[in-house]
Parts: sequence; C-alpha cells; structure tokens
Amino acid sequence: MQRPARAITVTTMTSLLLSAFAPLAQAAPPKKPAPKPEIVETPSTAEATITVSSLTRGAKVYLNDEEVGEVPLQAPLKVKAGETYAIRVQKRGYAPYSDTVMAGSGHDSQVEADLVPTMGVLRIDCNVLRAHVTLAGQPIGLTPFDGDVPPGKHELRIAAPGFLQDTRELAIDAGEEKALDITLAPVPAAGVEPDKSIFSRWWFWTAIGAVVVGGVTAGMVASQGAKHVPAGDADARVQLP
Repeated sequence: MQRPARAITVTTMTSLLLSAFAPLAQAAPPKKPAPKPEIVETPSTAEATITVSSLTRGAKVYLNDEEVGEVPLQAPLKVKAGETYAIRVQKRGYAPYSDTVMAGSGHDSQVEADLVPTMGVLRIDCNVLRAHVTLAGQPIGLTPFDGDVPPGKHELRIAAPGFLQDTRELAIDAGEEKALDITLAPVPAAGVEPDKSIFSRWWFWTAIGAVVVGGVTAGMVASQGAKHVPAGDADARVQLP
C-alpha cells in the first residue's frame, strides 16, 4: 500500500515544479538566429593596361573586335585585371596582326604589332561612271574604283563606249596607296578628214589651168598657121578661117 502513495507523491512534485517554472519559460525571449558571416568579395574591378605599339601609322587597333583607335595610340588601353583580351591591328594593303593578352593586376602588357605589306591600294576617279578598269589584261572593276592590287608594274586600261581608251603603265609598291584622276575623251564624230596634200592647194590647180590653157592655144595656132602656096600660083593668098 505504500508504493501507490509514493507514485502519487512524485507526480505531485513534478506538477509543482512545472507550475513554478512555467512563468519563467513564458517570460524568456525567443532565441535569435545566429547571424550569417559576412562574405567579403574581392573586387574584380582592379585595372590593368595594355600598350599597343606599331610602325605602321594609320593602322586600326581593335580590342575584342571593337575599334579603339589608330596607330599611334595616344595612351595605353585600360582593361580589367585577370581577364583575357583579343588584340587585332590591321590596315589595307598589310597582313593583319592578332594576339591574345592576359591582363595582370597593376601590370602593363606590351604588344608590338609591325604589319607586313602585301598589296597595293588603288583608287581611280573618272569623268565617266562605270568605265571598265583592266589591269594586266584582267578586268578588275568599274569606275569609281577602290581596291587592292598586286604590287609591281602593270598595264592599266580604262575604257567606255563612245570614249577613247586610256592606257598607261601603273607602278605600285606593297603597302602603297595610289590615287588616279582620269579623263576620257569622247570619240570624234565620223566624217571625211580634210585633204592637206598639195593637190588641195588653190594655187596648184590655178597654175595647172594656166599651163593647160596656154598649151591648147599654142597648139591651135601651130595647127592653123600659114599654108604652102602651090608653085606658079602668084595670086594665091593665105586665108585664115
């Protein structure tokens, strides 16, 4: 009979303890979640520079296919450090230069792009539009013409219907730019060219006429001169018609 009494006593004590601590548990503020650690990002905007130098003045410089200037550049190219950039330098009449550069933080990357000349650049203005342009016997275009041609000496012809052909020797070097201004003359109108020989001179035919007239007169006088009188006819007379 004593065990049940003990069980009741333990249960009663547990209830009393819970009742005593209940107000404390309700008064305790809720726990805040632990703050997340701040992530310190390494800035990716650190700058670097790329210096492009070349002896080919006027060549265009491209950074990732975007034109950024001409040689000589006024200042190095400012880029982001840690990235890779494509550099291209090109000019008409020259073989283009291409390179890839890894930009380092606070570091200046050097690019030397000396282009090699391969072709000549020819420009032709003409008073006749769409005149045919032939180089070394091969048609290369129409006027106005602007194109690349092989270096060296070539026969250049410009022709158009109704105009006299212009033929000349073209000498051009690799990398050279040459401009020509050509005027084609119209074909003369068809007609008989004036005779400039001696037979076209008025005085020649005047002299010939005088000689002919004089010769005819002299012949007539000679043929109709005095007739011979028969012998013994003393009264014969020479009669002229």
